[in-house]
Amino acid sequence: MPSTIAPILPLRVDGVFGVSAHTTTVGNARQNLLNLLLTNPGERIDVEYGVGLKRYIFQNLTTSTVEGLKNRIFSQISKYLSYINVTELKIEETASSQNGLSITIKFSISGSAPTTLTVSV
Repeated sequence: MPSTIAPILPLRVDGVFGVSAHTTTVGNARQNLLNLLLTNPGERIDVEYGVGLKRYIFQNLTTSTVEGLKNRIFSQISKYLSYINVTELKIEETASSQNGLSITIKFSISGSAPTTLTVSV
């Protein structure tokens, strides 16, 4: 039986571990990064934790908005997920709506191949 690293969120039951769990550090890093992006500051015990992507949904996508969001993402990753190395970060309007955002982050962790996380809000 492979060892587990952390439960997969949202929690669900499987037939192997009881609770579905990540068996790779990359899977766990993807989940942690997604949580960091979607959590609003103040939503958890540490009031500074979180990017709060949903706060940007109806803002005009100007150069300064995009740069501010990129800076927020980089600073949050640096502070809370310092084991993640971001190699590329793209922010675009979603194809289906001018009010939505699509964030694509290409990243790696020590000893792993690069992986991509795309989040649309």
